[in-house]
Amino acid sequence: MFSSGMMGLKKALQPSLIAIFLAVGLIGFVIFKIPQVWTVLTALNIFKVSPLNFEFQTPVWVTDRFKNDIKNVAALQEEYGLYEDGLTRKIADAYCKLPVVKRVDSISRIFPNTLDVKLALRKPVAMVEYGNKSYLVDNEGFLLPKDYYVMPNPDYDSPYIRSNKLSKPPPVGNKWNDKGIAEAIELIAFLRLNNIHNLFKVLVVEVSNIRKKGRSEKSDIVLWTEANTQIRWGCSSLVKQTGELTNEEKLQNLLSIAKAEGTALKQMEYVDVRWGKPIGKRLASFGNGVEER
Repeated sequence: MFSSGMMGLKKALQPSLIAIFLAVGLIGFVIFKIPQVWTVLTALNIFKVSPLNFEFQTPVWVTDRFKNDIKNVAALQEEYGLYEDGLTRKIADAYCKLPVVKRVDSISRIFPNTLDVKLALRKPVAMVEYGNKSYLVDNEGFLLPKDYYVMPNPDYDSPYIRSNKLSKPPPVGNKWNDKGIAEAIELIAFLRLNNIHNLFKVLVVEVSNIRKKGRSEKSDIVLWTEANTQIRWGCSSLVKQTGELTNEEKLQNLLSIAKAEGTALKQMEYVDVRWGKPIGKRLASFGNGVEER
């Protein structure tokens, strides 16, 4: 009786055991075969992505040449598998080497064969005059390729930086390590923030008098206006000069002169806003009338 009971139990369990073995086998097959199946699927042409299909959101201040060249970078392959290992890193590394790219913010896959690439581009902030040529620089002093940026553009082509003591320009994409350029860039940012370059029609930021150390009666930075008037600004906020006012205080001095002389300053040979009391000198044809320091 016991033996016949065991036999019945075995018969009852047999289908379940078979099902378990089949399930285990199927799971094992799936586990070992899925990577191979995935490799085959992702190798299909439908998942191939070309740099020509990359999507970019480009700002209005870059040229059509840039929009074309950004999809034809020499370091990129003709095509990639959308799901290949390390794809986003390969793309980011290629773009980070470009002189106009500050950083790669994100790279997103878009099914089935597109990449959405978000780049932080270096934007010009000033033009530097060197010899008989001019160069674009960004806010960190990096030299930029002019043919990638729309010109003219009031955001960065005026006022321009001038000096007879500038160091030699570096290759495009490298930082121009020049004290005068660094101080001029800082001051231009302040002028733009307060719209002073437009209000007083400032055309040039002259940094020929910037010195490495020590004090001089000459103004480190001189702003030249459309009327050829000098605005003797002094040091930038990057330099601590004993006795000189802050940029904000110098601006108030300049505005106080403008109340009497007008923002065009056409009657003035120069104005000096470096110290507590703003001073200046009228052109000879307009008489003296203004204290000279």
